[in-house]
Amino acid sequence: MKKIDFPLFADTLFLFAAAGLLSLCLFRFYLPLAPALAAGVCCGLAAAGLFFLLSRPRRLKKRGDDARRKEAEKLAFHLAMDAPENGAKLLAESINAAHEKRGETAPPARAERDAVIAGDARGFVRFRFEKVTADELSPFIRAEGAKKAVFAGAFTEEAKKLAEAFGLELFDADRVYALVKEGGRMPQKLISPPEKRNGAKEKFRFRIRRSAWKGYLLSGGMLLLFSLVTVFPVYYVVSGSVLLTIAVLVRFFGKKE
Repeated sequence: MKKIDFPLFADTLFLFAAAGLLSLCLFRFYLPLAPALAAGVCCGLAAAGLFFLLSRPRRLKKRGDDARRKEAEKLAFHLAMDAPENGAKLLAESINAAHEKRGETAPPARAERDAVIAGDARGFVRFRFEKVTADELSPFIRAEGAKKAVFAGAFTEEAKKLAEAFGLELFDADRVYALVKEGGRMPQKLISPPEKRNGAKEKFRFRIRRSAWKGYLLSGGMLLLFSLVTVFPVYYVVSGSVLLTIAVLVRFFGKKE
């Protein structure tokens, strides 16, 4: 059963209401109420439908990429906290399982302290909480082995350039996750970081949060509705339109909670 994307449907409904209400108030200057209402509904449906069609594929891809990135980050944190010997063992098992799954014939990989050895290939496990630098890659470049690789969470740009120049293969968090996932060797229980708790200062610090869109929408909507019955509707339409525009911007670009 596919999971319903409630945020996408909520955004679509919000855009329908905002575009429809604004269109209704604008058309009301030139048309009677019933035709203006019908025109507003049509404009709202058109805006919401276009938004849904354009946003759905991008959001589906982003949701999948975000989920994969989070899983890769969790595995990288686990490997950084765990002993390097255990990380080497996990990677060796994953490499062997991946070769078997693909039906490939290759020298079996084995863990030797903090390294993975397979034939004349040697991989070094260097998971940590900071990016591996070019200086830290130098010993691995000088190490024995026809093929050499380094497994880590991330690498600096200088490290990537140095590795490319000397033919050193780099496996970052995403590549390691893909390898372990393909081999079906994901640990049942990962070492997880403690949950972050925001202090009182962070909670009460002023900033435009995404949840503030409701207040702007309510204020703008009320002003636009009053424009339908007031003697001087221009002020209400302009003010309501500005607040409605702010509501849309905050809803889609405001700071996440």
